[in-house]
Amino acid sequence: MEVDGIQSWNNPPDYGKYTNLKEFVTSAREFEASHSESAINSMNRYLGLIASSCDLSIFSPGRSEVCAFFSSLWRVMSDGRGPHWSGVAVLSRAVIEPSARYALTHTYKFLPILSRLLTSTISNEKQIKLLSVMQEISYGIKISWQESYLPSLMKQLCDWITRSVPDIQLPTIGYKSLTVLVNLCYGNLPAIYALLRTVDTRDFVVHLVNLKDNGYVGVEVCRLLLCLSRATRGAAAARQHDIYGYLDCTMRTFLKAILLKDSSKLLHAHKFLNDLCADHNLRGFVLTYPQFSQTLTDSVQNLENLCKIDADDTKEPEQLIECLRYSLKFVTAIIGLDLYSLRCHHSHLVRFCITASRVCLPEALELFEAIIKQYRDEGRLTQDLLPVISDGLPGLLVPPALEPGKDGLHWLQVVGALCELTETQERVLIEVTPEIFETTLYSVLQYTSQNGAVGSDVALQAATVGCHVGLTLAPQSQPWTAALHRLFAHRLIRRLLCTGLTSGDGKRRRQILQLIKHHYFPLDQMNQVFGESLYSESQASDECLVASGAGEGESVWVAHLSPAQERAVDALVDKLNEALRSGKISDIATSSVMELYGYKMTCLEQRLHSHTVALQGASEHMATLQHSLAMIQATNSSQQDVLYATQMQNERHKQTIDDLHKQLEDAEKSLRGFRAKLTTERTEKENLKENMQKELKAQLENFDRFVKEHKRESEEKLKAAEEENKQLHKKIEQQVVKHNELAEALIKFEERVKQRDKKLQDASALEVALRKDLEQRDTMIKQLEKTVAERENRLFQVTGQLEEMKRVQEIVANLMAKSASGST
Repeated sequence: MEVDGIQSWNNPPDYGKYTNLKEFVTSAREFEASHSESAINSMNRYLGLIASSCDLSIFSPGRSEVCAFFSSLWRVMSDGRGPHWSGVAVLSRAVIEPSARYALTHTYKFLPILSRLLTSTISNEKQIKLLSVMQEISYGIKISWQESYLPSLMKQLCDWITRSVPDIQLPTIGYKSLTVLVNLCYGNLPAIYALLRTVDTRDFVVHLVNLKDNGYVGVEVCRLLLCLSRATRGAAAARQHDIYGYLDCTMRTFLKAILLKDSSKLLHAHKFLNDLCADHNLRGFVLTYPQFSQTLTDSVQNLENLCKIDADDTKEPEQLIECLRYSLKFVTAIIGLDLYSLRCHHSHLVRFCITASRVCLPEALELFEAIIKQYRDEGRLTQDLLPVISDGLPGLLVPPALEPGKDGLHWLQVVGALCELTETQERVLIEVTPEIFETTLYSVLQYTSQNGAVGSDVALQAATVGCHVGLTLAPQSQPWTAALHRLFAHRLIRRLLCTGLTSGDGKRRRQILQLIKHHYFPLDQMNQVFGESLYSESQASDECLVASGAGEGESVWVAHLSPAQERAVDALVDKLNEALRSGKISDIATSSVMELYGYKMTCLEQRLHSHTVALQGASEHMATLQHSLAMIQATNSSQQDVLYATQMQNERHKQTIDDLHKQLEDAEKSLRGFRAKLTTERTEKENLKENMQKELKAQLENFDRFVKEHKRESEEKLKAAEEENKQLHKKIEQQVVKHNELAEALIKFEERVKQRDKKLQDASALEVALRKDLEQRDTMIKQLEKTVAERENRLFQVTGQLEEMKRVQEIVANLMAKSASGST
């Protein structure tokens, strides 16, 4: 396998699928220049084609075409005459792709534009569609200051949450509004402060508690209540009773959502449980929650039913797959708490993983990895878990065939977890070959190379796990040792390790440092890793300088009072200070003080308005700079890929040239040896030729003598043959005479034979006739014999009857004699 080869890393450019994106960018530039109706129609047409595309990879933000598309879409949607709802349709399609959703949230910042579209004047269908997109884009958003769109957006969302109008679509609007509000407030204090200034906190909290008690979107209400309690009472002020209540609501939602097969409920339950487990202040309360085991017990049967897609089910198969995916993630979050009381469920959950892997492979592998990791410190599996895992390992260790780059990371992590245990390490060595492992790893790196920040993090995880597996298995097998050297020889792997060393993630740095200090780590790669880490640090410092430059530009927008206003305010302040020092503060008219405060409030309102406008402009300018930065990064990434491909191609050509030079030298040496050998052979052949000529002359002379002798003998033999021929002619004439005589005798003999044959034929015909006569007579004799036998039989019967009659006559005579004597 070629590690650094072009074939193993770079795909051929696929520009065909980005045609519609490029055409839209061209139409957007025409629209910005002329605002013509034809440009708007063209943009709507291309946006419709993009929204109906089945290939989600066109939204991966790692290419310059995609960056230019999203930047153009952001600009035309910011314009009041732009194609807003066609853009919303494209965004609703793009948010399905994880890396694109991350870029829409953090890089392109579409939420302010969508918030301006969200008003009460649009139809309910548009409100639901817009809130659905905002729900996806707002998840995980980071808000570090009071952005200008927050107050109006908060007010609109709170109005839809608190209103109670009997419309069938309004609960959906309220539910999605609550989800967007939670996403905005979670982890963002400026958004929470904007919410507190927008609503009456007491009434709003009472309304949320009523929603929670009524069972309507309980998990989302719990998340919002948790955000509000953190903002008002502090992060460490949470009480155990409240956390248990939140967890009870989450567990009820989870169980009910499995029965109803509601993927949205399962997603929110999984998010909230992850949030509670990730919070260091609340994790202690979560670990002491006593109902996790009962929840798993109640849900095992229903989880297994999710794996069976029934044809009579009213839900779409995609929705059922989503339910199973989020259920696996929820169970993984519970298992990740590493509670000893949950180990009794591990065997059932492993069977569930094996069954679910046919439908949701990444999530099943993630749950399986979470279970295996809990036995890493012990170094061995339990007796009830070992046979279950042994039966399921052959299926789980088969690398994903469909979309290996997308699902390959979880497979690599499972292999890494299995390498930690003695019982499963042997099976990994048997089932997984280094070639399959390297192919899956490189497919993950290839898939994530154009997915932006999300793809970079996944690639770093894959590289770390791949190096860990290689270092673990290299002492056990020689092929894995060779694979380890190929792995570290790959320049992209070294670059990813350098990126992890210079990143701000302490856990990732510790993992990479543990790899470097491993005794099997190649020492010749150490300098290259740390050498490239310095280069990565220089790149990071340059990026920080660019970011700081963008931050300094914001200070330009700070507004000031006019000179006349400043002088008037200063005069009033001096007058008040003088009156305060002289004790004549009571002599100042109340109207003057009120005038001062009114004037001051007017100035503050003007300043607030100017700051709001400046903040909006600064936000738009920062978004534009981020778009430009994303474009530059995408271009830089593509250029780095081209440079990397060029370097690898040059190295291959250089190696090929060296090999050809070596072959040429070997050929020259072989040619010189062949020439010397050819000269020697030529001399030998010339000597051999002279000897052969001499021998040939001697043979020719001998042949001439032989021919002359043979000619003389032939003449003598010819004369003798002529004499013999004459004698033979005489004998032949005598034989001809005898032959004529014999022919006459033969003719006579043939006539006699014909006469005898005729006599024989007549005799045979007579014999046939006699045989037929004999057969007829035999038949007649048999019939006569049969007749005689019948007559003899009849005679025998008649004789018997006569004897019987004689005996009767005798008896009658005796009886008559006795009767006569008696009568006498």
